[in-house]
Amino acid sequence: MGKEHGQGSRGMFAARGSALALVMLSLLLLSCGGRETTGSPGTPTTSARAAPVVLTVSAPGGVSATVTVELAATETERELGLMFRDSLAEDRGMLFLFATDQRGGFWMKNTRIPLTIAYLDASGRVLELLDGKPFDETSLLPSRPYRYALEVGQGWFARHGLGAGAAVVLPKRLPVPE
Repeated sequence: MGKEHGQGSRGMFAARGSALALVMLSLLLLSCGGRETTGSPGTPTTSARAAPVVLTVSAPGGVSATVTVELAATETERELGLMFRDSLAEDRGMLFLFATDQRGGFWMKNTRIPLTIAYLDASGRVLELLDGKPFDETSLLPSRPYRYALEVGQGWFARHGLGAGAAVVLPKRLPVPE
């Protein structure tokens, strides 16, 4: 699922097909060479493609689960999201990073797998969960502003006994959102 940006957003990907999107992503990753510039401890990092990170999601009463996520910190990464993938492992997902609170929604255009998106505040608290259906272009718009969005396979939160109000422990050093 990718971030929706008004009319025509990601139209280039849709119009030219998944092959072009995959080629563009591959070229982007090759041109960046996976470089990462790190600052001092506790500071954000700048990364063309950061390594996956493990997040712990917990709720009162000791219920918790972990999920390994890819990070989407750039406009290109956020627009592509989890589109064009045929599957997503149970313990995998994607964390979308934003520099400021957001109000816009996400959509499932070109997304083949059902997902649940958790909208998080700046501290990592889950504000709201919304389910997305494959290929649905309806905007999944949360009721409140959010700073992060965590996408996992549909039902992941329910299977782990987690929901709105759960806390996502965010890494101390995340890429600087662009």
